[in-house]
Formats: sequence, C-alpha cells, structure tokens
Amino acid sequence: MPAIDVNGTRIAYKKSGSGPIVVALHSTASTGAQWKSLTAHLEQKYTVITPDLAGYGGSNPWPGTGTASLGDEANFVFSLIRHFGEPVHLVGHSFGAAVALKIAMMRPGWLRSLTIIEPALFHILRDGNAGDQRLFGEISAVAGIVNAAAAEGEPAGGMARFIDFWNGPGSWSNSSAGMRAALAGQSTQVINNFAAGFAECWQLKMVRAIGCPVLAIMALESPSCAQRVTEMLAETIPGARLVILPNAGHMAPLTDPHIIDPLISGHLASVDLGWAKPAQTTTAIPLREAA
Repeated sequence: MPAIDVNGTRIAYKKSGSGPIVVALHSTASTGAQWKSLTAHLEQKYTVITPDLAGYGGSNPWPGTGTASLGDEANFVFSLIRHFGEPVHLVGHSFGAAVALKIAMMRPGWLRSLTIIEPALFHILRDGNAGDQRLFGEISAVAGIVNAAAAEGEPAGGMARFIDFWNGPGSWSNSSAGMRAALAGQSTQVINNFAAGFAECWQLKMVRAIGCPVLAIMALESPSCAQRVTEMLAETIPGARLVILPNAGHMAPLTDPHIIDPLISGHLASVDLGWAKPAQTTTAIPLREAA
C-alpha cells in the first residue's frame, strides 16, 4: 500500500485509474477500503485516491499532543492532496465528510467539487432550534456511552451502542466475533473523532463561502441527527444539490453502492463538463425500485 511521509507521519492510501483526481474519505471506524465499489465505478475516467484517515488502517495516528481537532484531521488529508499537486474532486462520508467540508472551508482553491454524505458535524445542532438541540443531546449521549465504556475497560459495550445507533438495533450482535473485536479495538479513535467534531464552534453561515459545486446526500433510514445536519448544510451552501434516499441508512456507500456510486459519478461529470447548476435543488431517489 503506497504512503507518503509528512514530518514523520505515514499517510497510507490506495490509488487506481487515470484522469482527474478524486479523493474519497471514509467514515469513522473504517478505512479507505470502504470505497472499493466507488473506485471500480470511477477508475476508467478518474484517478481515485482512497486514504486511511489518521489512526486508521495503514496511517499513523495524528502526531500532535492531545486529541486532534477537525482542522488537524483536514491538514492531515490536505498533505496528501497537495502531494498530487492539483485540485481534486473531494468525497466524504460521515466523519470523512466532516473532514472534507473542513478542507473545503480551509483550502477552497484545491477543490473541483465536493460530495458530502451525512457529515458528522453535529456542533451546528447546538445553535439550532429546540428540536435541533434535542438531536444534539441524542448523539452526545451515544458519544458519552462510548467514552464511559472505554474508561471502564469495556470498549465493546460502547461500540455496541455506536454500531446499533448507526446501523439499527441488532447490528452489533449480528456481526461476527472477529468484526466485533476489530471494532472494539477502534474505540479510542471513535472517541477522538467525536471529540474533534464536538469541539468545532464555527457557525452554519460560514459554509456560504464554499464556492465549488456541492452534492449532499442523506438517507431517510439514518438517525435523525445525521439527516438534519445534512439538510442544514445543503440549505446553506450556495447552489448545493440535496439528494434524499428514502430506503437507505447511514452506511449507504457500503449497503447501496449501486445508487451512491452513479450519483457521485454524475456529479463529477456535471462539474467536468461545466453542467453544474448554481440553483439549489432537491431530488428524491426511490432506492429499492432503482436496484
């Protein structure tokens, strides 16, 4: 697996295909391998780069003291983008989408387009209405359970709650013993990712400065906090297109790539061909019927 070294820190990634560069960032408790299907879908027309985020897969943990901020995570990935020397199409899912949006805010000149799938940017719910604040309380409670279980030396208990929250009740118990052990081993990194997102304090209006074409995707079987964050961002980013998947959940890039992959490739093509529309639109895709 190729890697670059940035001040002694290893950033591992996979590279496939040729053409304009697409960088895809995975979710919490995953690796760049999450994007295997998307890579196969795009590699005939694009160079697809799928890095392991800090502390996952073959990449080193963030080398600084304390917990990495979302800005630190963004700079970690940006070191790889800068290594390739040209603006990229940036794709992110969940925590990876939070990192991707942070890069769009910090390094706008390096993005050709942005695709965000349910970004884990829950801090914007804190400043919302009473319903938003209730949703923030729900996701904060999940993070608290993961933290408390790890502190008690029982990380599997916290990760069980985490997995069932995002994938539905019974998801943890239905997974293999090996998968449960691997996920429990990622508890510390999950805690760090939650902390990075919760520590953000920028206001929602700041995303109005994002100038590249943006596709936002959310699924109606996802937790309400993820849906609401995606909706708020899509409403605020100028020209953003929001696509709603009625019969999918938060892990749609893995469970329903036959829908996600064409949506992303269509967005990239619209940008490369100059067809990206400045007007905001909302599209609902009937997922199962399209399979």
